[in-house]
Amino acid sequence: MNKIILGLLLNLLIYGSVSAQIYMYGTTLEGGTNNLGTIYRVDQNGQNYEKVFDFSTTTGGRPTAGLTLANNGKLYGLTNIEGQIANAGATVKLGSFFEFDPLTNNFQVIQYFDELSLTGYSHNDSPVLSASGLLYAASPISGPTLSDDGKIWSYDVNTNTIQVLATITSSAYGFCDSKLMEATDGNLYFTTAQGVNFGAVVRFNTQSNLLENIFTSTGGGTPTQDQFESAINNPLFEASDGFLYGASRAGGNNGKGNVFKIDKNGNNYQTLFSFTFGLNTEGFDPQGGFVEKNGFLYSATKQLQALDQYSGTFYKIEIATGNLTFTNLLDLEGVSPLGTFVESPNGRLYITCSGGNENSGSIVELRLSNGVITQRYAFNNNDSSTPLRNSLEIVDFSALSIDESSLLDNIVKTYPNPFQDIVNIKVEGSHLIETIKILDMKGSELYIDNSISNESNLNTSFLSSGVYLLYIQTDLGSTTRKIIKE
Repeated sequence: MNKIILGLLLNLLIYGSVSAQIYMYGTTLEGGTNNLGTIYRVDQNGQNYEKVFDFSTTTGGRPTAGLTLANNGKLYGLTNIEGQIANAGATVKLGSFFEFDPLTNNFQVIQYFDELSLTGYSHNDSPVLSASGLLYAASPISGPTLSDDGKIWSYDVNTNTIQVLATITSSAYGFCDSKLMEATDGNLYFTTAQGVNFGAVVRFNTQSNLLENIFTSTGGGTPTQDQFESAINNPLFEASDGFLYGASRAGGNNGKGNVFKIDKNGNNYQTLFSFTFGLNTEGFDPQGGFVEKNGFLYSATKQLQALDQYSGTFYKIEIATGNLTFTNLLDLEGVSPLGTFVESPNGRLYITCSGGNENSGSIVELRLSNGVITQRYAFNNNDSSTPLRNSLEIVDFSALSIDESSLLDNIVKTYPNPFQDIVNIKVEGSHLIETIKILDMKGSELYIDNSISNESNLNTSFLSSGVYLLYIQTDLGSTTRKIIKE
């Protein structure tokens, strides 16, 4: 009976400790040790900031977008400068595609980019996770001539395989510089800017790997010509009514941007709202995407009243009527929101602001219950600075994929568990242990050993009793296990 009770208590300890650890991860363009940007995290209330990684000339730097959590529990993102030359004959280092493990803070470059990379380069948006588990990304530029012909490519986290799928020729589809979106039909949709007319809504068929231009915009500026144009950092969003909603930085009948909706076949286009320059109660230059909550779509504009003089606005669209309402005028809370709202498990919405010419950026909270906005964190040049197209990525440590059943379990042995002071780690055959880490349940690193061997007798007398994570990197891969010190 005592053993059963002890086991139940241990399980409660494990899962109770982890379930409370929910974080929101993002990247910054600048700041950090090398002023090449950082990866950071805050808690689910947008507070308790912690820098977890500094980008460097070796890893690639200046990430424009944020991070994407894949089904394996790892975060994926892209940088735009530095790194390494990847192709013979190339001369310019143009960033990297990377993996970051939030459990261990382990960073790994998957691929470097240069001007000859088949994937293209200048990736300004994070990958999108599809229902199939593949990550999809789009680049706006490819080739040494800086052409406007972008690429769509995929990454399989299980096979570590990158596949170039399509070329987004500007003459047929326009210039792609907005994040991809997967709809309920399993296809990817995105908006483009100038290149074909004033931009287009494009569908990528994930079964045939073919592109389709389903709608071409006539642009804006007059009441009879009020469609979208310059759709840059304007990802589409599929709402609960089945329509795709989008915005553009120009277009509309005032030429200052618009919000529109269209069905997934490219029919029934409708401009819902045209933004106006100069009103002190409204904003313009909408950027970022949408999030849906309680029958409304929420998003933001970068500008308010006058160009680059004010902070921007938050607005909402009622799906049933298409009516747009400005809900908040930003002042001291944040300047120039360029990201997309994310709903935290606490029920509030969070967005990053770039800071514009005023400051280093911030994280702003919107409480839908009362409409109150609050600055939850102010970035600074020393730690992190200038989050751009960041949509904060929520990571629940209790749901992370901890490798307990992979092939590595047949090779990597850890015992005993629970233990008192000594944890034995051994790999079978000729395989080697490359790195051992012990982390607490918040992911903070407590111990690291980079000596290479096939067996380790780890003395943990420096640890107090409790639950920890044991990360083991071998020449075959890595595994993370919960261990209990009595």
